[in-house]
Amino acid sequence: MLGAGGHARVLLEVLEEAGHHLNGVVGEYSQASKLPDRYTFVPDHIVLKEFSTDGYLMINGVGSSSDLSLRDRLFREFKDAGFNFLQLQAQTSHISESATLFEGVQVMHQAVVHSEAVIEDNVIINTGAIVEHHCVVAESAHIAVGAVLCGNVEIGARTHVGANATILQGVRVGSNCIIGAGAVVLHDVPDNSIAVGVPAVVKSRS
Repeated sequence: MLGAGGHARVLLEVLEEAGHHLNGVVGEYSQASKLPDRYTFVPDHIVLKEFSTDGYLMINGVGSSSDLSLRDRLFREFKDAGFNFLQLQAQTSHISESATLFEGVQVMHQAVVHSEAVIEDNVIINTGAIVEHHCVVAESAHIAVGAVLCGNVEIGARTHVGANATILQGVRVGSNCIIGAGAVVLHDVPDNSIAVGVPAVVKSRS
């Protein structure tokens, strides 16, 4: 497991419910860890140099409240070293048979991914989020708790869609954006932007 915060703790329970076993945590131990004390912490550089890429599947336990750069960087760093990432689907989630999910995607409890949706590498579809038909969510994005993507929505790479936000049908949100909690997005949002409010007002992300 990469990371040991709140998101990692939730992922641990999803793992255990699915019958998987967590071998340890990648990183330096901190008293802020949310994981049980029984797990061994191994620094990043030791895992990258000494661990077999065939012997372990990684789980990206780094969450985000807006900035996804760390989660994205760790995924790319360990992929470049040859490691693969486990795709996780909580038992109470619903994923359409026609949806496509790529490596390292995490679909949490009560989340829904509908027909022909495409979810790219390292994306979080968090608790209770809804991704409707024909949506495309690019790599390392986070669709936060209770957020709704209506049909044919596109979400760019490393974009955070905040809790209970709604993106209306056909809207394109660019890369490296932050959609504020509870926002209602009616129109396209360009790359590197912040959108907040009802209806959402867009400004540049400085």
